[in-house]
Amino acid sequence: MEEVGLVILPAPGIGHLISTVELAKRLVKQKPFSITILMMRFPVPGTDAYIKSVAASGLDIRFVDLPSIQFPPFEESQGPETFVSLFIERHKPLVKDAITSISASTKTRFVALIIDLFSTTMIDVATELGIPTYLYFTSCAELLALMLYLPTLHTQIPCEFHEYQGEVEIPGLRPLPPNVMPTPLMNKKTDGYAWFVHHGRRFRETQGIIINTFSELEPTALEAVTDGRCLPDHATPPIYPVGLLIALGENSQSKSTGLIEWLDKQPRASVVFLCFGSMGTFSPPQVKEIAQGLEKSGERFLWSLRCRASEKLSMPVDADLDQVLPDGFLDRTKGRGLVWPSWVPQAAILAHPAVGGFVSHCGWNSVLESLWFGVPILAWPLYAEQRLNAFQLVKDFGLAVEMKLDFDGHGLVSAEELERGVRCLMEDSEEGMKMRKTVEEKGEVSRNSLKDGGSSFASLERLADILIHGSAFPH
Repeated sequence: MEEVGLVILPAPGIGHLISTVELAKRLVKQKPFSITILMMRFPVPGTDAYIKSVAASGLDIRFVDLPSIQFPPFEESQGPETFVSLFIERHKPLVKDAITSISASTKTRFVALIIDLFSTTMIDVATELGIPTYLYFTSCAELLALMLYLPTLHTQIPCEFHEYQGEVEIPGLRPLPPNVMPTPLMNKKTDGYAWFVHHGRRFRETQGIIINTFSELEPTALEAVTDGRCLPDHATPPIYPVGLLIALGENSQSKSTGLIEWLDKQPRASVVFLCFGSMGTFSPPQVKEIAQGLEKSGERFLWSLRCRASEKLSMPVDADLDQVLPDGFLDRTKGRGLVWPSWVPQAAILAHPAVGGFVSHCGWNSVLESLWFGVPILAWPLYAEQRLNAFQLVKDFGLAVEMKLDFDGHGLVSAEELERGVRCLMEDSEEGMKMRKTVEEKGEVSRNSLKDGGSSFASLERLADILIHGSAFPH
């Protein structure tokens, strides 16, 4: 008997991979799909246990490793967006062969190829095979609006964004200060900028765009995208907000038992948690400023501190605390603070009742996790689209405290500024209490959106029906 199947190709990177697998889990629970996830061989630390747990879950999801390829050359001036886009592009023949082979050997009729925002080159493969392509957008609706509108914006603003006098106007978004644009867009002469324009232009070729947000969180941006205002010269593919999709419970805590035990001893909502994603690291001088700010704040803290190795494209490594922290810092903060020099189970920590605030880089998955668990954020964006995320968290959602950052001069965030931000985040001021109430309310809405009858549930149901019965979206 022929199976109805989906092929999903996640981009490398823990944030993209886990979010995409969570989408697969929701789809296979919604309808009788057989899902094949093609895995590109790229070192993604921290995902092995998660993948094994999904593979052993009994869901009809299979993981298939693609053959290794030679990595594209990496130059100092090249951003990660360029490297990842080139890396994925080199997999086109491998993806085509894998889909053809799996379809023949398993008698599976693949009804869609679901790709990542950096994988638009795979639209060509799907077209050759006669399979509809859907985009899974792992970030926010505001970034989707920006990327769809970027080819238009490229002609409207010929100068560099940092030279632009005024605010950047994008349909559905609050007017943006130029310095909150995603980092790859800040220099139009780079390959990273060209790739962003390229991907944004190709989004329109898909049969639909699935996005990890929910309609109650970003109504104006989603409305602008759905209404076609971000693609004034082209029909907009159908939009499916299916979030919030995060991994809950799959992360192993075996290596982090000590920090969970430490949190168990802290008062409710008393700890500020500092964590900056899988790639977030700081210079030694900045680490010292953070330490001094935490010490001066007097607040309880849990700090996930990792360092960058010297090699190009290297992942963060465990920190040598004696080497990077100020002399005597650990002794002076003993009892009220814990510095954890390795990977931490972020979702499990945010779920802990002792955690009352989150100093975050504002990666979209981290934003969604903080929302789910009702933990307000002190926004410290570092790279990619995080400045845009932080801007909307503060200005549109009221879910975060703003921190003064030197985007243009690459200066340090001072100990005094971090101390101020942490106090605003943790103390029971009128503003802080209002923010915490907003976070809790939005978190409840996010959970309800996934229940039967909720907005994301209904959107996923529409998507699943179309995948099984065919899409009528014209090209």
